[in-house]
Amino acid sequence: MDRSGKFIVLEGGGGSGKDTHIARLKEKYADRSDIVFTREPGGTQIGERIRALLLSKDSVGMKVRAELLLFLAARTQLMEEVIVPALSAGKTIISNRFGLSTIAYQIYGRQRQEYLPFLQQISDFVVGEYKPNAYVLLDVTPEVGIGRVHSRADENTRFDDEALAFHERVRTGYKAHVADFAQAFVVDADRPLEEVWSEVENAVASIL
Repeated sequence: MDRSGKFIVLEGGGGSGKDTHIARLKEKYADRSDIVFTREPGGTQIGERIRALLLSKDSVGMKVRAELLLFLAARTQLMEEVIVPALSAGKTIISNRFGLSTIAYQIYGRQRQEYLPFLQQISDFVVGEYKPNAYVLLDVTPEVGIGRVHSRADENTRFDDEALAFHERVRTGYKAHVADFAQAFVVDADRPLEEVWSEVENAVASIL
């Protein structure tokens, strides 16, 4: 199938504000039937089941290779069920996380740089020509982000509960690779919400 739609991804570590800004984008573009919102892992019935397994604190003993492959399995399902059909129909995808998160968390966070060539190869197989047009990275310092996470009413995931050093490595991975794939917007997410939203809003509008 030929691709004609746009693909935008919001990325960032825990507490960076992705969910908040996705919710605002949904509200802003509520009348746009040509925009499809999704998330990773998840976005499909099978993907949401994988998501629950990956984020659960009951999965603390999961091996890194198993974790990596489960993220890729969820992505494969999302590509075939949601992303490829939407892009091929000329629609815009706005996703809460995508491939950059896998590099940041599973390669850098888990200290498995030796897995990066494999991830790049299998990502080409899974994603093919349907790569994102733009990444909007909400760059939050781990101390600020994790502080926000722990102040929320929602239950933390097993990733939220990782040590500060893990989240510092995740941030390093994001910043090292954000420009590898597509047009990149890096937004200082330590700032007040309205300032961050203004940049996110403008970045997304420039792609649409």
